[in-house]
Amino acid sequence: MDSTVPSGRISFGSLNQTLACLANFRLSLPGRKNGLVAGAGGVTVEAVMKTLSRKGKVSGLTLLEVLIVLAVLFVLAALLLPTLSGSRKATVPLCMSNQKQIALGLIMFNDDHAGKYPWQISATNGGSFESISNNQAFPHFRALSEYFGKQTTIFVCPTDDARHMATNYSQILDENISYFLNLDATTNSRAIFGGERHLEVNGKAINSGLFVYSTNLVLNWTHELHGKVQNGPIGGLSFADGHVQFTRIADLNSSFRNQRLATNYIVVP
Repeated sequence: MDSTVPSGRISFGSLNQTLACLANFRLSLPGRKNGLVAGAGGVTVEAVMKTLSRKGKVSGLTLLEVLIVLAVLFVLAALLLPTLSGSRKATVPLCMSNQKQIALGLIMFNDDHAGKYPWQISATNGGSFESISNNQAFPHFRALSEYFGKQTTIFVCPTDDARHMATNYSQILDENISYFLNLDATTNSRAIFGGERHLEVNGKAINSGLFVYSTNLVLNWTHELHGKVQNGPIGGLSFADGHVQFTRIADLNSSFRNQRLATNYIVVP
């Protein structure tokens, strides 16, 4: 059998023979303080080889360790991303719940005040009629205090970063409210009580104050409150029969037109 070592390969037999020969010699380098000596009293070839072997090791992660780290990161991402992406979606039911409670409060007030809403009754009788000219929403919400158990959290949508909860009911201002009111609401089941304040008309955001809607206008929602919801923008409306629904542009305009009202006086906080 040809014992010639193919080019590019190392013969372990030849390597062992070479090492054995080196072990039988003393290697000295006169004149050099750091010269290496093989054999007794010096550094053996075996020790040198071990030292070189240790120095030759690459400091770092092995492929298996890298794969394990990547797998852990992937699992963490899979656990966290649905939570982060769904955090905004999870607030939609909370906003709906808020508006539901406000709608029920208006229905109870209407039952207790001979078919009238707060803005239709004088303040001396528990209403907010005198505040209409101020073009502010908060006096009408304050008139409902006895129906909400002094709660202030229901007036702020969790996604409304521009509004904050009032510390107590008597201090509620427009800056503590996320929802508009329709001062032309009737007891008709199709009548709109109110909705979320992030409205726009003909492409321009509606500012705080009194806004008069007519059927020739095109309403839409801005991206302010629910802009990160898939297929947005969307917004919520509450109705005189107590139900609440989230709508997009087509349903928003049809809901207003279905009231059969020429105009709607809307007070936006």
